[in-house]
Amino acid sequence: MTPEECLVQYGRAWFAPDHAARVEALRKCCTDDVVFMDPQLGRLHGLDEVAKMIGDGIGEAFQSAPDADVKGSERGRSGGGVNVEVTTDIEVLHNFFRYSFVWTMPDGTRSGGTDFGEFADDGRMSLITVWPSTKGFPVT
Repeated sequence: MTPEECLVQYGRAWFAPDHAARVEALRKCCTDDVVFMDPQLGRLHGLDEVAKMIGDGIGEAFQSAPDADVKGSERGRSGGGVNVEVTTDIEVLHNFFRYSFVWTMPDGTRSGGTDFGEFADDGRMSLITVWPSTKGFPVT
């Protein structure tokens, strides 16, 4: 799996219709023991915790949208009025990666950040670290 294919699959997980579908989507792009770091949520371990975080994070904004409403590309996904776009190239250095993104919610609010992480030898992610956009490091 290439880094781009992995991150497209990761995007699918964020737009999956329920917890079980999110776990299965994540299994294709993340190791079973994936670590997800977020400044507000702390350290999450494993596919189940990451899938729950995604479900909690995407909230009602996407949950009510029909699955057929989801559209995807190499640079992002959208559905139910929610959109995420990768705004930089995906850079890889010795199995470590980074890329920046911007989320747009149905009410028009935007938030962005940069994900840093590590790929396992099989090409799936073993570590995802989210750094939100700040005044000193804007992404939006």
